[in-house]
Amino acid sequence: MASVLGIYGLIIAVIINTGINPKAKSYHRFVGYAHLSSALDCGIARLSAGMAIRIVGDAGVRYGALIPPMFLT
Repeated sequence: MASVLGIYGLIIAVIINTGINPKAKSYHRFVGYAHLSSALDCGIARLSAGMAIRIVGDAGVRYGALIPPMFLT
């Protein structure tokens, strides 16, 4: 799951990078704030998703450890 979140972040970075044109005469403040807000939105969403994955995974491991026949072969 964490690799999927990383790929989404990479996609957003590529989209933002293609929106920045170094040959343009000016880089307007509105465009800069739009890029900043989209990057922050993506980062905060991935942070919360990562925390949820950690909580659910930890609960699953703890529950699995409580079942003794699960580890018998």
